[in-house]
Amino acid sequence: MNVLKTTAIAGLLAASGAATAVEVTGNVALTTDYVWRGISQSDNAPAIQGGFDVDYGNGLYAGVWGSNVELNNDSSLELDLYAGWAGEYQGVGVDVGIIHYHYNGSAELNTNEVYVGMSFGPATLTQYFGLDTGSESTGDRGFGNYTDLALDLGSYDVVAFDAHLGYYDLDEAGDDYWDVKLAASTTAYGVDFELAYTDTDHTSDNGKQDDDKVVLTISKSL
Repeated sequence: MNVLKTTAIAGLLAASGAATAVEVTGNVALTTDYVWRGISQSDNAPAIQGGFDVDYGNGLYAGVWGSNVELNNDSSLELDLYAGWAGEYQGVGVDVGIIHYHYNGSAELNTNEVYVGMSFGPATLTQYFGLDTGSESTGDRGFGNYTDLALDLGSYDVVAFDAHLGYYDLDEAGDDYWDVKLAASTTAYGVDFELAYTDTDHTSDNGKQDDDKVVLTISKSL
């Protein structure tokens, strides 16, 4: 959910100082591959994704986001629920919140993360901390902690460029690994287009799910 959530949070961060009433927005996307933290969650196949975000004003927000998945188990749907606060302190953007990842048919994959993010200029650094609730239905596995560094590389003509570097400190799901992403995006006829290259040094028995990829995503805000 990283791309859509990052877009939603950026909008909420910009509006947090002026919002005075509850505002609901939606989004829908088609992607050639659902890649999360460098690894395909859809078995290198296309995915349809979408969600809703609620801005409560004063920086408070909540949302839901979903995507089809193919994870070599009984799961076919991922549903993420999140809530947090985004604002600015002495010129530094701050974003804190919690995410619950829910998978139909595979309760053992359900998990939670608390995140703390800071942005200054073109850089945004977000740290995710795995959280064990002690309940399988709400997430009794903490897969580890993830560090996300995003860089806005600027725009040229009508195309915006950005980069991402991530590090996953895994507790129980394999060896720690890095992932990278370089993306170019533009908007035409009210629709957003992103072409991205992703890669990771992750190695596993996932076949080609952790190979480098070029992914096209078409999205629309509602």
